[in-house]
Amino acid sequence: YTMPLGTDADGDGLDTRWDNRPLVFGGTGIVPINIDGDLLPDYIDLDTDADGQPDIVEGNDFNMNNIADDNVTLTLVDTDGDGLDNRFDSSNTTIKGTSYNLSIGGYTAGDPAPGARAPVSRKNPAHTDRAWRYAGAVLPVQILTFTGKQQGYINLLNWSIITKDEIERFEIERSNNNITYSKIGAVIKAVQINMLQQFNYTDDISSLTAATLYYRIKIITRNGEMYYSNSIAIGIKLQSNSIITLAPNPATTEVNIKFTSNKEEKTEIRLVDNAGRIILRETKQVTKGSNTIQLTNLSKLSNGLYLMQFMLNGEMQFSKIVITH
Repeated sequence: YTMPLGTDADGDGLDTRWDNRPLVFGGTGIVPINIDGDLLPDYIDLDTDADGQPDIVEGNDFNMNNIADDNVTLTLVDTDGDGLDNRFDSSNTTIKGTSYNLSIGGYTAGDPAPGARAPVSRKNPAHTDRAWRYAGAVLPVQILTFTGKQQGYINLLNWSIITKDEIERFEIERSNNNITYSKIGAVIKAVQINMLQQFNYTDDISSLTAATLYYRIKIITRNGEMYYSNSIAIGIKLQSNSIITLAPNPATTEVNIKFTSNKEEKTEIRLVDNAGRIILRETKQVTKGSNTIQLTNLSKLSNGLYLMQFMLNGEMQFSKIVITH
């Protein structure tokens, strides 16, 4: 456990110590979902898909006409004390909103005091938990753990499962936005039935620019069924690099990059912003021995922290640069 700092540097609701935004805070742990990629994570964004229609309107089309003509203003009253404003609580007979039964045919006996006053939804009274999280049978495939960490220029993924079905293969999928995933590899290995087993996969990230990478496992059984793991996020940490010197840093209009090369070659220098986007790309000639390369036109870039990235001596080099005007 890591103690919080008591600060929230970017005002997103996460303590800075726990805010996993690489290159900015260096925290570890939580990466909030941010569907539209703006500065606000979904849980404090009033329009998570950035379509110009507030979520409170899109999520409460009480008259089912697909038009934003419903009254969604708060009443600031919670008659039954269940945490829902009366505007969205169907237990108030004159106002439509969230179903307090939670599911069709739900069991509506309320929790005993001092529990929630909202009724419990069960398919039948014998179930031990609410319907939306009750599992009365062993799932065909259970992913018990799925973790990942960076080791130098690779990300090491580990997962463990137990299954009653025959597994054909595991497909590893990666994303840089936690929305669009692509297959990057597969693990084909004998899987024992009803036995705990562990698997791993290494992903070479030396040529990638994203500040955070997301992974999930697609499990394909021999009878064609597919299951997905949860998604995990790995913040990409910069490797310490004493052979590169940037001056000035912070920079305003230009920066000099000093380093030593083992051979003559061409290299592409990239500047990547905090969102993982390449905002500057230049090809430079490198000579054997000491080199000084100058990047200009930095005045066109916004103030902020950037990642400089280029290949040198067969390895991907990283360095931070701050641009301020």
